[in-house]
Amino acid sequence: MHTLNALALVTTLALAGIATARAATQTSQFQVRIVITESCDIQAVAASDLDFGTLARATGAPADTQGTLEVTCSSGTPYTIGMNPGANATSTTAAADNRRMSDGNNNFIAYGLYRDAGRQDFWGEVVGTDTLAGTGTASAQSIPVYGRAPSTDAPAGSYSDTVVATITY
Repeated sequence: MHTLNALALVTTLALAGIATARAATQTSQFQVRIVITESCDIQAVAASDLDFGTLARATGAPADTQGTLEVTCSSGTPYTIGMNPGANATSTTAAADNRRMSDGNNNFIAYGLYRDAGRQDFWGEVVGTDTLAGTGTASAQSIPVYGRAPSTDAPAGSYSDTVVATITY
């Protein structure tokens, strides 16, 4: 009989428009975000500048040397490395025959920078043409830079140039 009375009470309340008690809910939404960036760092290894050493004048043989750039890019980041023509170039574009070292007295020695040990692939600044492409590993990668200076009859002295390496990612 109690069941019938409870059912009658709920039915009576519902017919009278009185709501029965129940739990209430409310919702809210929010955004979850993250921004992912790629990063790269490039530096010349100080102990590995390109140094052709001391050479006798006009020996007839070119002088070869090698240096190293160290590149650290986030894993999977594609990059290219280019090199400008240097401070003493014969033009503003990096080309195989316009880099020069200077003694500061208006005397110059030509040289080339290359991406390969055979010194065939000139290193310049035009992405996709004369730059080096790679992909980051999240660890430091050693990138060799090969140099060649032809035999010269330039006056005795100390010659140098400054080249800027740029990484694009």
